[in-house]
Amino acid sequence: MKTDRGSFNAHHYRYSPSMSTFLVECDAATWQAYGFEHKTIEESQAICEEIFADALDGHPLVSNKSVWRNFPWIWNENWSHGNRVLIGDALHTAHFSIGSGTRLAIEDAIALTKALEAETEISAGLARYQAERKPIVQKLVTAARTSADWYERFPEHMKLDLMDFAYSYITRSGRIADARLRAMSPEFMARYEASKKIGSQA
Repeated sequence: MKTDRGSFNAHHYRYSPSMSTFLVECDAATWQAYGFEHKTIEESQAICEEIFADALDGHPLVSNKSVWRNFPWIWNENWSHGNRVLIGDALHTAHFSIGSGTRLAIEDAIALTKALEAETEISAGLARYQAERKPIVQKLVTAARTSADWYERFPEHMKLDLMDFAYSYITRSGRIADARLRAMSPEFMARYEASKKIGSQA
């Protein structure tokens, strides 16, 4: 959402029939232009309700200690100590723009259970958990960081034409190459590639 003082983006997804998570994001310049540093939670909420009035369709935002903060990047090289083990956000964080935080935590728990069941010693099970799970998580966390970097330059992307913006958004995490996108959505890729040919001819 573009305003006269900068651009905002919202990540929202339903978690119950009547409630949705609604995360508002903006770059540092926009945050400073609105003076959010000096705003109360209620003042920030009112501004966001006004900016996203169309998306909210008349519904208010419900604050849950909704303070502005930078995304907390967490990554641990060692996943356990003694008989203590980390999973989920305590172990690694994945930016909400790829929507995998909860899934990663659940999959960590499943991988940990299977690793412990496969070994007779807890230490061996924990070592197996880290060895088997770490490469998988590392790929997803890397994709999440790449996606987060894309959102850091969101105002620049908003200047792109429709097809370039769509292509940039879909491929932002680096997990979807042209060949995969062509297989997933051949009509979109045909339109996108046609727009590139028209642009080069002009």
